[in-house]
Amino acid sequence: MVKGDMAFYDTNILIAYLFREEGRFDVAEQVLRKHVSKAMSIISIHEIHMYSVKFDVEDKFVSMKELLCKLFKIIPLSQDICLKASHIRRDYKLPEIDALILATAVYGKYSHFYTFDKDFEELNGEKIEETMVHYME
Repeated sequence: MVKGDMAFYDTNILIAYLFREEGRFDVAEQVLRKHVSKAMSIISIHEIHMYSVKFDVEDKFVSMKELLCKLFKIIPLSQDICLKASHIRRDYKLPEIDALILATAVYGKYSHFYTFDKDFEELNGEKIEETMVHYME
């Protein structure tokens, strides 16, 4: 475990782990265990909830929501994050929600940002300010 590094996780990493997605669960588990300090966007709480509704496991989400809040720092959106997202969206040609989630990590000066989202594939290994993007295939 890396104690000094703070990691920020995209929703898809959390979904892969929480819902034991075949082919992604092991990778998600590995990157989640790698860091002591973990964070995610408030947007991820909403996205995980919608995923659980879609797959008719909302009760599972409700039971794990409290645990998520204990294991992760949940970062709300702010005006500063939204402004940073607009620049990230323009500079890196990311979809709006992806830009908001990455901007949250960058604004919070998280050392690592992990994602399975193909929209980040070209950013793999790139450092945006203090945040290294890790696209997990």
